Amino acid sequence: MHGINNDSVNEPPLPHIQDLSLTPTGNHAGRSITVPDKEKKSSFQDLTSDTLSLIFRHLKLRDIRSLQKVCTRLRDLIKEDNALAKAWYRQFSSAHQNQLMMTITRKDKNQLRAWFESFSNDQALLKTLTNLQPTSVYSPALLFFTRAELMSQCETFELVTKATIDIESIVHSADLSADGRYLVTANRDDTAKIYGQKADGIWEIKTTIPHDQEVISAIFSPDSHHLLTVSACKARICDLEYNESWEPNTTIRHNCQISSATFSTDSRHVMTASHDDTAIIHSQKDDGSWQLTAILPHNQSVNSAFFSTDGRHVVTACNDCTAKIHSQNDELWEEKDVIRHNNIVLSAAFSPDGRYVVTASQDYNAKIYEKKSDGSWEENSIIQHSKAVRSATFSPDGRHLVTASKDYTVKICGRKANGLWEEKASFTHKLWVSSASFSPDSRHLVTTVMFCKTAKIIGQQDDGTWLEKANIVHDDFITSATFSADGSQVITSGFDGIVKITELRRNHWLSAVAE
Repeated sequence: MHGINNDSVNEPPLPHIQDLSLTPTGNHAGRSITVPDKEKKSSFQDLTSDTLSLIFRHLKLRDIRSLQKVCTRLRDLIKEDNALAKAWYRQFSSAHQNQLMMTITRKDKNQLRAWFESFSNDQALLKTLTNLQPTSVYSPALLFFTRAELMSQCETFELVTKATIDIESIVHSADLSADGRYLVTANRDDTAKIYGQKADGIWEIKTTIPHDQEVISAIFSPDSHHLLTVSACKARICDLEYNESWEPNTTIRHNCQISSATFSTDSRHVMTASHDDTAIIHSQKDDGSWQLTAILPHNQSVNSAFFSTDGRHVVTACNDCTAKIHSQNDELWEEKDVIRHNNIVLSAAFSPDGRYVVTASQDYNAKIYEKKSDGSWEENSIIQHSKAVRSATFSPDGRHLVTASKDYTVKICGRKANGLWEEKASFTHKLWVSSASFSPDSRHLVTTVMFCKTAKIIGQQDDGTWLEKANIVHDDFITSATFSADGSQVITSGFDGIVKITELRRNHWLSAVAE
């Protein structure tokens, strides 16, 4: 993609700038003499627009922000080139870029305008943005960057409930497909229910998938074509058919309770982790069927398993106080490294670029390991809490991570220029934090608390600081909270049997978050 991709380009040599008309000349002894003007020096801003545009592609977002303050010409050229938006977009993995593009291309002009109207009244801006061709190479970058900037300028959000769905059972989790067309709930009544949105915006039930026991989790694949449900020792994969029905395809079996289940970013692989001391991988064949392709044995229960973005590595978190990194060599998976803690490791995850791994443990620490040039992993930083850390995850752009702890806090950490990580902000909750997840633009996160009826939305301001911006409230304990793929909505579920789809809007009235 021109101007957006992460691949290096061959730059032409920088031109030598010299204005001969300002250079004094003379003649001595029959020879022509040129006297250089010591006051005239080549300047970065003297480079051609095309050359500067090439340079912008190699600069980071913070460098371009600094550069636009140098002079009016550079500021205007950066704006004309959409250099800030492109640099922001380059921070994401190609898989995440593709997902952002999908959410844009699925919106018509009216939907796109409504997407921006929730944060801007600038009619000229709205017209410009909605008239962009969604398939152009830079439009997803510009559209998402602009909206992320508008959201970050809000100190508080107004919350608009777009849908309230009564499941008539305790809901363990709810997930919205990346294309926004389907919603799935995992329920205590031994079912997973799939809903579809009608033209008038109302959600109606499409399919009920029965299970033998209560369904603990249900998630869609990144491409929205598959569904993965977990109930006790079984996980089921369902596929979206051409007639828009969801049909069971494969049942995955373990000998004990399944603790986690996830798709790879390309939606071609599924990994389940279990208390039977294994993590197993199933892969989709060309005929659409799924087959077992790997069994990763462990010494004790596996609490979570996570793919790297490229799908070539996995990291598992175990009861034996370790996190293990496996890598694929041809068709085989080999154990490459072990990260050790002093207590049970509850979760582990890769950064989007695969350079870091973060682990969360009951020893009160989250550890960040960095991959070295020889392929080994070395401890980079430790984030300390006063009680067990339940989870730790990176933002989609890889610049931040968040930890959720039983000490009632979430900590947001940022990556410094030297590659080390440091705490940027900490937020206290009423009880221990059960989950924290980032928005697709990496500028916001939503947290849930065990035995609490409130989910908090926390956001980053333009100056880099983080603050609480809104609370979503249920009538009973909230069990899950996630952002939609376009970042405009938060999906929450609870013990009250209700799933709420809440839209975020600019708050013109409130100056503080109400408890």
